[in-house]
Amino acid sequence: MAVTETPPETVAAAASAMPQARPEPATGLAAVLGSGDHKVIGRLFIVTSLVFGLGVVVLGALFGLEATSSATLDVFGSGSVFQLFSLFRVGSLFLLGFPLVIGLAMVVVPLQVGSRSVAFPRAAAASYWSWLMGALLLLTSYAIDGGPGGGRTTGVNLWIASMGLIVLAILLAAVCLATTVLALRTNGMSLARTPLYAWSVAVAAILWILTLPVLFGELVLAYVDHRHAGQSFGNNAELFARIGWVLRNPTIYTLAVPVLGFLADVIATSTRARLALRPVVQAAVGAFGIFGFGAFLVTSSPDALRPPVVIAFGLGAVLPILAVVILAADGFRRGKPQLNPGLLHALAALLILLLGVGAGALGSIPALDTAGTIFDLGVSHAILLASVIASLGGIHWWATKIGRQPAKETLGLLAPLVLALGSAVVVIGDLGSGLAGKDGSAELRPDWTGGIEGLNVVVLIGTVIVMLGLVIAIVSLLPLFKRSDQSPQDPWEGQTLEWLAPSPPPLGNFVGDLPVVTSPEPLLDQRQES
Repeated sequence: MAVTETPPETVAAAASAMPQARPEPATGLAAVLGSGDHKVIGRLFIVTSLVFGLGVVVLGALFGLEATSSATLDVFGSGSVFQLFSLFRVGSLFLLGFPLVIGLAMVVVPLQVGSRSVAFPRAAAASYWSWLMGALLLLTSYAIDGGPGGGRTTGVNLWIASMGLIVLAILLAAVCLATTVLALRTNGMSLARTPLYAWSVAVAAILWILTLPVLFGELVLAYVDHRHAGQSFGNNAELFARIGWVLRNPTIYTLAVPVLGFLADVIATSTRARLALRPVVQAAVGAFGIFGFGAFLVTSSPDALRPPVVIAFGLGAVLPILAVVILAADGFRRGKPQLNPGLLHALAALLILLLGVGAGALGSIPALDTAGTIFDLGVSHAILLASVIASLGGIHWWATKIGRQPAKETLGLLAPLVLALGSAVVVIGDLGSGLAGKDGSAELRPDWTGGIEGLNVVVLIGTVIVMLGLVIAIVSLLPLFKRSDQSPQDPWEGQTLEWLAPSPPPLGNFVGDLPVVTSPEPLLDQRQES
């Protein structure tokens, strides 16, 4: 008698061996809203921050127009001018600076270290949506007469809560980025072999993790105090003074740490040469991050800016920048530099960063007595603008990894020149007013028109030029949204692993296994071997 029944265990084994039909991946809006892909998250950060950034620059231009005639309020009313000025300052950093830097890093860093994903991808997605919600609530708080100096209690409470949500979102993104560099590097990639841009992002993220919780703690205390009608934190207008330490040097230096890493990577690729004394560059990037630690300045008193440690941090921050400048010049001398938009953006950002850090060092000298004046505003503008220029350059440099096509090269060459010119005019105007004009302390009192009126006109002109440069840069990046089947994988003959990924990179980033990394320039090694 033949046995025709198949044993149950055989059926189970055969069923498990059969290929299972994979669900179709989501497309359109569903793919964006539910994505944990670091490239999608990074693009969301970039696009949204640029939209907010245009509004911030327009608001800055209006304040520049207001400052040209400080005796009258021709643009803003007396009841709202201080609130809007606080929106300009806070928005510059938390709606433009931080999210733009984070967005670029979110796309590029996992690719550079050879990771298939960012660390904690769902947390990375949550960081964007939390930041977006916080940003919208922040704008809502101003719309209902909240914010520093606001006259509506619920509006002020909403401002404090929305700021706390934004800070938590940035901290969450910082944890994802730092963990990616520290824990998800590919085989053979030690920290010493980590690409310098990824290294600089890790340094910046660690400094944010050490600094921003102090700001969050302040906001919690301020909320409790204000919610229960306390006076420990002063009146509504003094809320802005309480967070002023985040908006000035040295704390704001941490935003610009990735500028140095981007510069180093672009110079190495553009000169077709390995960076000499690469460990020195890594050490300089780390030192610049350390000099940006400013959580010990949690006070609204200008006396806190006079201790020797503050002076040492202000003067010391110049040294890492000078070291990178010298090593960059050596790279140009040893290699064969090729002009490209990424290199121009990097050099423009370095110029403005050097101007800002040099001014910060000058302002740390007690004899000049610039603490709390519009001089500080000039330093902050320099650091913020340098970070924005470098981030725009990074988007252009890694365009085929962020978007679908390369950016427009002609406009990409023009944008950094316009941005550098406008930034220099703005910063020099503010610094000149701070040294020679009247007190213009935005952090200590509601004075948005500090400085000499003639120099305020110069600042207005510079702001308009910056706005023009930002528009040119955005137009140059529009091809990133166009579909293309022939996007170049490695348009610059890069040296690091992101250029092994297809353009645009798929989910999982890389096709096949990556080579074991044996030096900081694995792709240059491959070319030399072949």
